[in-house]
Amino acid sequence: MKTAPTEDRAVAPTRPAPTVWTRLRLLLAWVVGLYLLTVFVPQGWRKFDPEGFWSAPFQRWGYPPWFRVLVGILETGGGIALVVPWLATYGGTALALVMGGAFYTRWGSGYPMDLAWIAAWGAAALWVAYEWRSWRWRPRSPLGTNATTDSTTVG
Repeated sequence: MKTAPTEDRAVAPTRPAPTVWTRLRLLLAWVVGLYLLTVFVPQGWRKFDPEGFWSAPFQRWGYPPWFRVLVGILETGGGIALVVPWLATYGGTALALVMGGAFYTRWGSGYPMDLAWIAAWGAAALWVAYEWRSWRWRPRSPLGTNATTDSTTVG
């Protein structure tokens, strides 16, 4: 006797209704994300210009030209992602990592100027990423999030 597998339909997880405090934190995170967008997008965009300001420092620090462009992509894309709730966690994390690299580079080059700003922007990006973590985009499995396979019994 063959029994058919049971279908276990996964239900998409729902968020609990946000409290007033949660709404205020998310609003503040979005406002901070807007500010960081005005910081990171212009700075990232400037890194695309091979004759621009950032070419000489990256060369002096020993980084190849493609790395300057990669940092520009991460800063521009991360800055935009900060104001899109389901992408903010990824953008903020990427920006925090870029700022960690910038901090290390400035510290190691004997040019500690702007370390406080770099640390503050990295921490702010990480905080925005943290606040929007429950909204982050996650691809769904076609089988559902809790899909299990039942074995067919033959008797």
